[in-house]
Amino acid sequence: MTEDILTRARTLSGYDDVSRIRQAQDHEWVLDQVPRAPSTVADLGCGTGALLDAALSRWPGVVRTVGIDGNAGRVRKAGARLAGRAELLTADLLELPSLEDRFDAVFMTSVLHWLHPDENRAFAWTSAHLAPGGTFVLTTHHPVTDAQGYGAEDLVAREALAALGYDDSLTGIVPMGVRARPAPTVRALLARHFTVAAVEERHVPVRARSAGQYRDFHASTFGTYFSRLVPDGRQEDFFTEVGRAAARRTAEHGEVYGITVRAWRATSPT
Repeated sequence: MTEDILTRARTLSGYDDVSRIRQAQDHEWVLDQVPRAPSTVADLGCGTGALLDAALSRWPGVVRTVGIDGNAGRVRKAGARLAGRAELLTADLLELPSLEDRFDAVFMTSVLHWLHPDENRAFAWTSAHLAPGGTFVLTTHHPVTDAQGYGAEDLVAREALAALGYDDSLTGIVPMGVRARPAPTVRALLARHFTVAAVEERHVPVRARSAGQYRDFHASTFGTYFSRLVPDGRQEDFFTEVGRAAARRTAEHGEVYGITVRAWRATSPT
């Protein structure tokens, strides 16, 4: 198990196996935000290509599709899934390549918290590459935070750290409760480049069938972001405790935690 879980975390592999816990729930909802069928589509943070696959199934008339992700392994998975139906690029979303394209629809889902505090760079690129009349769809996560500012995966990681006898203050990383900007801040950031046309929200309970499934989800989604807070020799133990903490929280609360997910539909300024 050691090599498997640590490899999963280091490479962010296996996300398709566990994505139904969270992001896969959003695909149709995200596509619903686009008011008319686009001809050109881009997905920033495309992962393994699941959203683009759904978009191409919904809109068979799309003639140009681009997916960009910072993880080369996920880009390869997307290539296998999309089988030549999209151009796929490996690039940091904070250092996006300039393209000649102007897209009718640009998506950025479940990504913004990883761009903190430089979200404006990705928004500026998107504004410059959005076609006249085009739509930018952004999803953001907004966890309930405690008095110390911790929320969402912070809560699970802190329990795991405490169980192993380590400092649970998350010193050395930016907690997800901080990375996940509050809605007014997101609106203000968007307003620098776009007109916000609509916002929808829904509460999403994060659950897992077992401690093992949640352990794998954490490794595939958060990689070594939290596990770096323990020595190399305790990495496997950390992921095990993450799964146990999630199972305890589910037994006590019916969910690991809940978050509000917002879908923002934005257009070029009028």
